[in-house]
Amino acid sequence: MGIFFFSSLLFSSLFSSGFRLTEQSLNGTALSSAYIAGAYGADSTYYNPANMGWDDNNKHELEINATMIYIPAFDFVTEGRDKGMTLTCTGSALTDSACSDIRGSYGGGAAEVEGKGNKTLQPVPKIFYKTRSYNLFGIKTNFGLSFTTPSGLAMDWDGEGGGFLDDVMIMMLELNPVVSFKLSDHFSFAVGIRGLYSSGEFNNTLYVPIAYTTTQGMMGQNATVDAKGTTKVTQSSNAAASGLGYNFALTIRPFTKSDFRIAVTYRTNIHMDMKGSLSATSYVDMGQMASGTIGMDADLTLSADLPPILNIAFMKSFGRLQTEFVIEKTYYGSADIFEFSYSNQRFTNNVSGKVCGLYLFGKCTTWVDTASYIDPAQMLGAADYSAVAYGNGWKDAMAYRLGLTFNYSPKLKLMGSFAYDKTPAPQGQFGIPDANAYVFGAGLRYQIWNGKGDVGIAYNIALKDNSKSFVQSKDGMGQLQLLTMGAKYRF
Repeated sequence: MGIFFFSSLLFSSLFSSGFRLTEQSLNGTALSSAYIAGAYGADSTYYNPANMGWDDNNKHELEINATMIYIPAFDFVTEGRDKGMTLTCTGSALTDSACSDIRGSYGGGAAEVEGKGNKTLQPVPKIFYKTRSYNLFGIKTNFGLSFTTPSGLAMDWDGEGGGFLDDVMIMMLELNPVVSFKLSDHFSFAVGIRGLYSSGEFNNTLYVPIAYTTTQGMMGQNATVDAKGTTKVTQSSNAAASGLGYNFALTIRPFTKSDFRIAVTYRTNIHMDMKGSLSATSYVDMGQMASGTIGMDADLTLSADLPPILNIAFMKSFGRLQTEFVIEKTYYGSADIFEFSYSNQRFTNNVSGKVCGLYLFGKCTTWVDTASYIDPAQMLGAADYSAVAYGNGWKDAMAYRLGLTFNYSPKLKLMGSFAYDKTPAPQGQFGIPDANAYVFGAGLRYQIWNGKGDVGIAYNIALKDNSKSFVQSKDGMGQLQLLTMGAKYRF
């Protein structure tokens, strides 16, 4: 059973707009990733490598950034997902005494439960490098490399409501070598290869709907038992994989006497087949008929897509103020969010139970061992995985970004931004909690060493409106905060 939970938890975390970090550099943080047509310098290798040849200075450039990801602690309420188990039993007159001990409702929790999301504080490094321009076959050519963390998550939630994100860590690393060709002062394009490595470790608890039917042999007669409800499952999983993709970019400057630019970037789908292991425990509560646990250890394979991303950007300067508007579309709707399989299952059955098959003179004279009819493999097949699938109903997501850069002086740049980032996840149903985000950013860069380098700092905050989410925060809008510091050196 746990394989499903592992796969759904992992990839909804990676794809959700709240956890796919578009802000990958100091400038990207300050400008809320409204940094495509106007990208310059070393970090253009990530945002728009077609711009590598547009710089005025023809030098090698190295930039190192460090981002601190902060999610404040918050308390919340959510629907209770522990529905318990209801048993019905039908059979002949001889089996009715046993059925009377089986029928009933067992377990179950409150309709609404509380949880707590503990604070997240996670540092991540970023490295960007671009070469000076070379003349290859009469074409201005630049090479570059970016090392980024496009997605990631480290969360620790408590309480009954937070069990499904109890202890989760996901790490993604991307290495992206690129090359650009500037054909004229009006047009350039670039291509690159994306190498992605992903790994994760998970410990969590979920309640899975189940509808299980078994036939019990009693007193030479058969009785049919139908069990409907949820089963509690705790699981521990780990997996890792690598994948390849590509990225393409172009920049157009249509007018000779204007710096107006149009840029388009596209990142292809990356497919990953993750390999790992799973250990899961399902808790069985069917009253006298069966109670205890069923354990499963298995090898797992998880296949998923990191979906394509398209950016269309427009940049124009007005005096010392540079403005950029970006439209971004991420194609979640056409992506395979997860496909899972497991092998080499090893079950451990620690379920016990018996009911009275025959009463004589008020005493039980015949006991029926009902626990022996619980088949772990059949129960696995009877669980309704679709009811707790985090990827149900996902659709393509749009984001709209506006960035402003003010050249205060030859040494100092000031930046500010706003973005509206729509979530791909449907609201109001179980999954990774995510919501539409209102994003604000600010930052600055200051030149040092006579223009050979600069240093800077940037801050970004995404406010998420969770009013329609299945997780209702008690502390107002959800927050994702980023603080990025960086240094650049030209040589």
